[in-house]
Amino acid sequence: RRLIRGVGFQNKKAVYLREAAAALLAEHGGDVPADLSALLRLPGVGPKMAHLFLQVAYGQVAGIGVDVHVHRIAGRLRWVNPQKCKNPEQTRKELEDWLPKHLWKPINAMLVGFGQTVCRPVGPRCDACPVNNLCPSSTVKKQSK
Repeated sequence: RRLIRGVGFQNKKAVYLREAAAALLAEHGGDVPADLSALLRLPGVGPKMAHLFLQVAYGQVAGIGVDVHVHRIAGRLRWVNPQKCKNPEQTRKELEDWLPKHLWKPINAMLVGFGQTVCRPVGPRCDACPVNNLCPSSTVKKQSK
């Protein structure tokens, strides 16, 4: 636990790490599988982490890694229907329906930092946003032509 101090939900994640390590040893000879369904069976591994892991470790793009930042920004930009997509997994599925596959890998990295610093959950910095003129959720007044 002390090794992951400062990480959110550190106690639960410490348990997941031990359980996942044990499962990897028992079921995969200590290797981490390059298979989405096998990754999703590991304790503490959800769709976001499984997709990101496959992209980074194996170069496989099987889906989009959608966290709370990607979920929030996709809804604010109306890339997805915020009434229909109530959680990151629903957002992932809707984004995958229309977003070209070559953008699936970079979208997470593009939006996470942006969501932490500019398009924040509370007090978004619409004034500092490079697409505030295109964003339906922007608090910056649009100038008419």
